[in-house]
Amino acid sequence: MALGIAQSQFQILTAIGMVGIFIGWRGGMQRMAGFYDMPSATKHLAIGIVIGSFSGWFIDNLFVQQVVATGLVFIDRTVVFMILLGLAQSLLLHFILTRKGTINARACATSGWTLGLGLGALQSVYLMIRMADPLWPGFVSGFNPKMLLVGFWLVIHLPALEAILASWQGASIIEKRPWGVLWKAGLLRGFILIIATIGITSQPVLLIVLLPAAIYGFNIAGERWLPSALLPAIRQEFDRTSRASTRRRQQQSDRIRGEIVSGEEE
Repeated sequence: MALGIAQSQFQILTAIGMVGIFIGWRGGMQRMAGFYDMPSATKHLAIGIVIGSFSGWFIDNLFVQQVVATGLVFIDRTVVFMILLGLAQSLLLHFILTRKGTINARACATSGWTLGLGLGALQSVYLMIRMADPLWPGFVSGFNPKMLLVGFWLVIHLPALEAILASWQGASIIEKRPWGVLWKAGLLRGFILIIATIGITSQPVLLIVLLPAAIYGFNIAGERWLPSALLPAIRQEFDRTSRASTRRRQQQSDRIRGEIVSGEEE
């Protein structure tokens, strides 16, 4: 699979993809700091990166090669292939998150989050590399500011959306209702891939949908799915810490310069 980009450009795009992991980790796991299994989360991040690289290979064979060869996007084939790929990803993530050690540590949701970050980041890197190829027959091609702008949009949203869905799957495993969530998450993954692949070729307006989806998913994951990793007693402490942090931030924003900000809980 020949690519018409320089090695330095490849490295820059890969580094940009890693920014998506940082943003997703800070955005989703910031409130969970000190309350989740860091070794498990880090390990699953690495696993997600590996899965994302294989997913990129499948995207190439199911979509990219077709577009490069014909210059056309066959919507019906793309929809079928990407939904099948999304379902396969969800099934694979289910088996990874249901390993005994992960379940015993109640780390399914938080490890699922980092697993999804790695998966989404590598997929976005792959799509950016394709867009950077001057021969790419999409609405944006070549290593230029326009391509980098679209690439940043993918990097911000794809890892976050994959993390949201993986944390949903992880929470459903803890709650012992995984199968219904598995196929729903698979369909949503397929739709995300459809939006991303068609969006970078002929319908860039579709990429706008990623923003409200990520905002909505972040809110639900932060309130429901990620905290499912906590035991009831630890969940109470987590809720108290969250309330105290919110109150201190409000006090800091409202205080008059020179006055002491109280850190006591009411």
